[in-house]
Amino acid sequence: MQIDAEVANIIARWSLKEKVGQLFILAFPGKSAETIRPLITEYNLGGCYLSQDNSDTFEEAQRLTRALTEIGAELGRLPLLLGVDQEGAWGVLVGESTTGPGNLALGVAEQGQNTERMYGVMAEEMRLAGFNCILGPCCDVNFNPRSPIIDSRSFGDQPARVALHSAAAVRGLHGGGICGSGKHFPGHGDTQGDSHREIPRVDKSLAELREQDLLPFQAAIDAGVELIMTSHILYPQIDSERPATLSPVILQDLLRTEMGFEGIIISDSMNMGAIVHHYSPSTAAVLALKAGVNMIMLSEEHYDHSDGYLDKQLAMIHGVMAAVATGELDEALIDAALARIVAFKLTRLVPMALYGGVDIPAHQRVARECAGAALTWLRQVPVLGNAPLYVLNATPAASYRNLTNPRGIGPNQREPAYDHFIAALNPVQQGVREVGLDELNCLGEGWLVLVTENHPLPGEDFEQQEAQALVRRLSCEIDRLIVVALRSPYDLLGYPEVRYYLCSHSARPESARAAAEVLLGRLETQQSRAVSLVS
Repeated sequence: MQIDAEVANIIARWSLKEKVGQLFILAFPGKSAETIRPLITEYNLGGCYLSQDNSDTFEEAQRLTRALTEIGAELGRLPLLLGVDQEGAWGVLVGESTTGPGNLALGVAEQGQNTERMYGVMAEEMRLAGFNCILGPCCDVNFNPRSPIIDSRSFGDQPARVALHSAAAVRGLHGGGICGSGKHFPGHGDTQGDSHREIPRVDKSLAELREQDLLPFQAAIDAGVELIMTSHILYPQIDSERPATLSPVILQDLLRTEMGFEGIIISDSMNMGAIVHHYSPSTAAVLALKAGVNMIMLSEEHYDHSDGYLDKQLAMIHGVMAAVATGELDEALIDAALARIVAFKLTRLVPMALYGGVDIPAHQRVARECAGAALTWLRQVPVLGNAPLYVLNATPAASYRNLTNPRGIGPNQREPAYDHFIAALNPVQQGVREVGLDELNCLGEGWLVLVTENHPLPGEDFEQQEAQALVRRLSCEIDRLIVVALRSPYDLLGYPEVRYYLCSHSARPESARAAAEVLLGRLETQQSRAVSLVS
C-alpha cells in the first residue's frame, strides 16, 4: 500500500517503543484515567477498551474520556481509539444509554430501517460520552442454537438476512458519526464453545464459509466498516494449526485479498482463554502481527481485578519489541500496520465531533418501536379473551447472581427482564395475578403465563437449566400455558409440547415491557414472523 507523506513523517518520529505501543488497545480497571497514564505517555498507546467498569453514567464517561484525551494532548499524541461494546445485547453506560433490544430483535424485520435507526442512536450517544468507536456490529450468523456466547448478539440465522442488517448497522453508525467494527471474523455463530474459555472449532470448508458466514462480513465491508475484529476460532479445513487471529491464510488470503478489506484488522481480546491457555502473551502477539492483525486488543486484563494488570500488558509490548530486536519480527511489518492506523486516525478520529447534545427521549422512542416490532407468536396465537392471566417466573432467584457481570462486560442490566415484564403487566389490575409454584394446583380457568429469559455473558453462563425443565414439565401438565420468552427463540426447539410461545428475541427492558403490552392487547404482532431456526 502507498503511504501518505504526512503519515510517513509521523511514523518516522516514533521510537520502536512508541511504534509498538501504538499497536495496542488496552483495558484498565476503575474510573480514573491516571491508571493508564504511564502507558499513554511512555508507550504511545494506540487505544483503550472501555466498559461499564470504567464508567456507569454519561457524566463519568465524559470526565474519563476528556482526561484520557488531555493526557495524550500534553505530548501531541494522535487520538486514542476509545472502543466500547455498545451492540444492543451487550452495552455500556447501561441504565442511562439507549441500547435498544439488541441485534436478534432487530433482525426479525425483513428490511434494515430499524437497525439503521437504532445504530444511529447508539452512535450519537457514544459520541456524547466521548467514545469514538463502537466494537460492533456482530456479523456472526446463529447456525448453532446451542452457542453460549453469540445468541441474541446476532441478527439471526439466515446469512442473507444477517448481511442485510450488518450493512444497515454500519450505515447507522456512520450516520451517527462514529466508527464501527464488524466481528468476529470469519464467524462465531457455528460454535458450541465460548472463546473466552477455550478455542472453539468450526469444521467448515472455505466454500461453505463463502456461502454462509462470510456474507455479513462482506456486506459490512462493502458498507465501509472501518475495522474488522478477528475470532479466536480454529477452522481446521482452512488452517489446521492456528485460530483465525493467528492465521495468515484467514486474515491475508481471505480477508485482505479475496474480500478486499483495506481497513484496520483488530484482534479480539488476547487475554481470552482461547489464547492464554495455548500461547504465551509475547508469542501470541508476534504471531497475530505476522498473521496480519494491525491492532492487538487486551480487553480482559482486569477480569480478576489483580494488581498485576499493568505488568501483564507491558510484558506483551516488551515481547513484541524483543522480537524486533532479535529479528523474529520485521520492523517493516510494524510500519505497514502503523500506516493503516495513523491514516485511519487522521481521517476518522481527528475530525470526529464528540460531546454533542442528543435527544434521549427520542432515542428511547426508537428503542421501544424496535422492541415492539420484534414480538412474535411462534407456532400458534392464543385467543385470550377476558380470561385471567396467572404469571409465573420460571427463572429461580439464584440464576440472577451474575446478571450484572463483575467484569463490566456484557448486559450489565441490574434488574431481571421479568421485573420489567411484570411491572408493565401491572398485576394489581383485575385479571392478572402473579403466582408461585405452590399455587399451580389452585388456579382457575385462566391462562398460565410462564416467563423465561437469558443473557449472554462473557466467559460464563446465565443458568437456565431449572427454568427449561419447568417449561418442559408444565407444557405436559397445563393446557392453557403461554411461554413468554424474553430471550432468543431457540429454546423452543426443546419444547415439542409448547403451543403458545411469545418471543421477544431480547431480554432488554423495552422488550420485556413490549411483551406485556402484547398480552394486554395493546400491541399487535403476528404469528411466525421471526427469522429463526424454529420457523
